[in-house]
Amino acid sequence: LKVEDISEIKRVIRQRDEALLNLEQMERKLREESDANKLMPEILGESKEIINVKRLAAKASKSNSTLLILGESGTGKSMLARAIHNNSKNRNKPFIHVNCGSIPENLLESELFGYEGGAFTGARASGKAGMFELAQGGTIFLDEIGEISLSLQIKLLQVLQDKTFYKIGGSKKIEVDVRIIVATNKNLEEEMLAGRFREDLYYRINVFPIWIPPLRERKEDIYPLVQNMLPSICEKIGCETKRISGEALNLLLAYDWPGNVRELENILERAVNLSEGNTILSNHLAIKKGKKEKKRETYEIRPLKDVINDAERRAIVEAILANNGDKKSAMKTLKMSKTSFYEKLKKHKIELS
Repeated sequence: LKVEDISEIKRVIRQRDEALLNLEQMERKLREESDANKLMPEILGESKEIINVKRLAAKASKSNSTLLILGESGTGKSMLARAIHNNSKNRNKPFIHVNCGSIPENLLESELFGYEGGAFTGARASGKAGMFELAQGGTIFLDEIGEISLSLQIKLLQVLQDKTFYKIGGSKKIEVDVRIIVATNKNLEEEMLAGRFREDLYYRINVFPIWIPPLRERKEDIYPLVQNMLPSICEKIGCETKRISGEALNLLLAYDWPGNVRELENILERAVNLSEGNTILSNHLAIKKGKKEKKRETYEIRPLKDVINDAERRAIVEAILANNGDKKSAMKTLKMSKTSFYEKLKKHKIELS
């Protein structure tokens, strides 16, 4: 056999190699997503955005680096910090949550670092241990770090650099072994440019950043969130578990969610209290129908294939929900054949019951 032109063979080999590489990358990505879901079951959601957050959180739980959690109010920054601690090697050590925005500025320093007896008027004679001491060996979570004053930022910087500090009125240097996690809903770069946040502190805390996207950018997570929240809310209130109608769920999907997951939980609790039967209807939800999303200043340009896939998945999920989980009725609504419908369910990993 005499082969004069092997360009076709080379092309086939190249395509095979590319296919094998793509398959390997997909398998690795699926393994990472599976590991993230197993490690972080308390972080609910199936969107690619929240899967990425889980993946980063799983990596952060294996590290002792300072962690910065960013996100709008109500996105679940505190829950994520707790989940990272619970999956770390220090899970059996203390987890101290300090909301820096809720403690008056003149008290925050003594709360964080403690004080010696008689350090100031009204101080206990025996003194007081600060939050950093209480977190020894574990994790201290400084929520709303953007609210800390510039003078206190200097002392916090010292703790980050040396893991040492002095109590108020004390002369003995105290060493601490703690994992520091901070969070804020502010843009720290803007705060830094405005002179309200120290540049050196910003670079110290921005070692391992994780951004939690707002709920309006991951609406496919609303269904699993609702399914998880409703039983807990009903148990807290002391009533039988309730379900949500397809029309009510569509209303939740159309809403803009300025308050994110916290707002969703509040709306569901109010709806459970208002509904007399076992089903939550759209009129039980404290949401204005037809509420339009705010016009965004910037637009994310994505590949057309991804946009089409997302739209296809959303249409199928909404059709199933609108028909109260009846897939046969959903097929008729979408005017799809049974074969095509179930192929799409498999393709988009849709497992709604």
